Amino acid sequence: MTTTIGMATIAQSPRDDVVPFMRRYLPDDLRIAERGCLDGLTRAEIAALGPEPGEVGIVARLQEGGSTLLSHRKILPRMQECVNRLVAEDGAELVVILCGADWSAIRADRLVVNPGRLFPGVIGGLAHGRRLGVIKPSAGQIEQERTRYEGMGIDAVVTAASPYGGDERLDLGRRAGEQLQAAGCDLVWMTCIGMDPEMRDVVAEVTGKPVVLAHALLARVTTELIASRQPALV
Repeated sequence: MTTTIGMATIAQSPRDDVVPFMRRYLPDDLRIAERGCLDGLTRAEIAALGPEPGEVGIVARLQEGGSTLLSHRKILPRMQECVNRLVAEDGAELVVILCGADWSAIRADRLVVNPGRLFPGVIGGLAHGRRLGVIKPSAGQIEQERTRYEGMGIDAVVTAASPYGGDERLDLGRRAGEQLQAAGCDLVWMTCIGMDPEMRDVVAEVTGKPVVLAHALLARVTTELIASRQPALV
C-alpha cells in the first residue's frame, strides 16, 4: 500500500526547489501531495498578506522569481486550510509543514510535523555548550533569532543569506559563512527550508564546521516517522 504524505508550504506549490531534494531521503514509492498558502492568489492578494509595521515577516519564495515577506498571523488560516485539504482531499497520512515558523495552532486528525517546534529542540540540543552559527533568509529576522537562542541559554551568532536570489545565493552564503567562521562558531544551522545543498557546501567549505540544513533535517525526521509503513498516523 502506497503511503501518502502532504507537504504544506507558506509559498506557492509545487516547491520544486525543495521537494526533489527532500525526496533523496524518502522512500521511492512514497506519494507526495503539495499545497501552498499562496496558490491561486494574485500579486495584490499576496501583497495584502504582508507583515504589519513592527511585525517580523516570514520569507516566502515566489514562482515568478524572488521572494516576499508574509505575516504569520495573516497566513495561519490559509495554512490550516492547506492542511485540511491535504488530509481530506489528498489522503495524506502525515502532513509536513515546509516552514520553520511555529505552527502549533494547526489542528488535524493526522500527525503534523511542525518545524517551529522540531528545529529548536534538535538544534538546541546539538548546540548546548557550543557557539552556534545561524543563517536566516532575511536580515529582518536576525534580532528575533538571536533573542530566541539567548533565551535557550545558547551562544548564537546570527546572520542572513537569502536562498531566493538565483546564483547570488552562493555569494550570500559564502559571506555569511565567512562571518560565522570569523566569530569562531562550532556548528552552523541553515534555518530556511529553501536553502539548498549547494549553499550548504559553500558554508561548510568556508567555516570548516558541521552544517545542518533545514530541509535535510526535516526529510530525515519524516523518513523515520513513515518507516513503519502504517496506513495512518493518528
